[in-house]
Amino acid sequence: MRTWKHSGRVLGLWLALGGSAPLWAALDVVPLQPMMTNGQAAAVLEKLAAELERDPDNARLLYDHGLAAYAIGQYEDSLVSLDRAEALGNRKVARKARFQKGNAEFKLGVAARQTNLEETIARWRESLRQYAALIRESDDPEPKGNFEYVRRELMTLLLADAKRNLDEANRKETPLAQKLEKLRNAFERYTAAQETDPQNSEAKAGEQTSRDQLADALMKEGTRKSQSTRLVQPRGNEAPIPRPDFKEIEEGVAMIEDAAQLKPDDAGIKDALQQGKERLADALTFNARILMANELQMPWPKEKLAVLRMAKEQVEKALDKVPDHEPAKETLEAVNRRLAQVMEDQADQLAENADQQSLEQKTMMLSQSLDFYQQAAELQPRQQELKNKAENTQNRLEEALSKLADRLMQEPRSESMEQKAARLEGAEQALSQLQGLEPSDETGEKLEQVSEQLDGIRQKLAEQGKQAMPNPGGQQPQMAQQPQGPMGPPMDAPPRVNTPGAKGAWQSPLMNRAQDY
Repeated sequence: MRTWKHSGRVLGLWLALGGSAPLWAALDVVPLQPMMTNGQAAAVLEKLAAELERDPDNARLLYDHGLAAYAIGQYEDSLVSLDRAEALGNRKVARKARFQKGNAEFKLGVAARQTNLEETIARWRESLRQYAALIRESDDPEPKGNFEYVRRELMTLLLADAKRNLDEANRKETPLAQKLEKLRNAFERYTAAQETDPQNSEAKAGEQTSRDQLADALMKEGTRKSQSTRLVQPRGNEAPIPRPDFKEIEEGVAMIEDAAQLKPDDAGIKDALQQGKERLADALTFNARILMANELQMPWPKEKLAVLRMAKEQVEKALDKVPDHEPAKETLEAVNRRLAQVMEDQADQLAENADQQSLEQKTMMLSQSLDFYQQAAELQPRQQELKNKAENTQNRLEEALSKLADRLMQEPRSESMEQKAARLEGAEQALSQLQGLEPSDETGEKLEQVSEQLDGIRQKLAEQGKQAMPNPGGQQPQMAQQPQGPMGPPMDAPPRVNTPGAKGAWQSPLMNRAQDY
């Protein structure tokens, strides 16, 4: 039987300091070899570490250091040195380093076997990857021999753990939650075994058996959760209406979706999934309507917008699951109307109060007002009045930005260099926003002029080790910067729900368990 081995050369040091002579006395590697073979690897490692401090990028020296660390069981340190040797060395050094990395990964897996099976599996798979790369490049028998040994060890471990989990899952006294976990573990192990050795008949059969049993168990538990009638009691500040526990229903649907991924042609799973989605769409739509009722009791626009956006997200989730769900469609229209109305009211108030403020505050308030009008118009595209208000507000904003930029471009009689930089930054921001709203050659020329002046000032400040300072009164002339409104970034675009891969390869938390390693 072929066994895994270090290789006859695994502990053979390389003449590390060949080539051009260094400025210091080169380390003589030759006498270190007998020390390695006679159990004095720690002393060798110490000498090599000292030499590396003087020549840290010597690939052959790094390779020798990796071997010495390996010889005394410091496998992590060995990998660090071997990684650098592979990166810095020529093709021959890189190949030898990769072979030793495969050995070190195997040893680390052996060390972790009693305490962390996941790490052992990951280490051994990485060991196989290193050997496989070498096998593709040459007919060297040593990588092939070690590859076969490690693969055999890994297959034994995977199949034994898979069988243990499958047996435990099928015990009558095993609770359903634990049964699901055991079946998932068995499926993962058999799948890994089949990937490791695609021709292994036990792995093939076990993967299919565990797949089918896991799909059936997921469908059973997912159906139970998706058909839950449990109600969530309202909080003190909510409308006094109990609502379905849509989170439990959502978890159940996710489990059935995973079952469908495992057995895509199973008619029973398809039916259960459709029923679960309908149930979830009903629950999400009901919850969205409760949120709309709560919004009417909210005194502040910020709170109103937050609650309505939550309702919008809920109903869009419902339509993502069941696109033709009529109650969800009707609710979405109602949410959009109400959301647009609250935004329009907020925009009207900002636009009305803007003229009573300073020029900086005016530009900020008009920017916020324009943002609200535009969002409302996107929600209600047929309302021409919203478009008219947005156009009028933009005209006012352009006029205010132009005045602000012209004022900030005027140099006062006395100002420090820091104040000048702050003033020009405000002018640059105002012109940039103005150019974005209504591009023109005149604005572009002003922007270029201000930017050139500002670059010169910044360079002078940098040479003096200084920074720009705020304008007197504590306000930066940055009010012209395009704001995002008091609610932060708009949340009215359709949320990305159930994006494939966003939560991992599966939909349910059960199947997307966190790995130990």
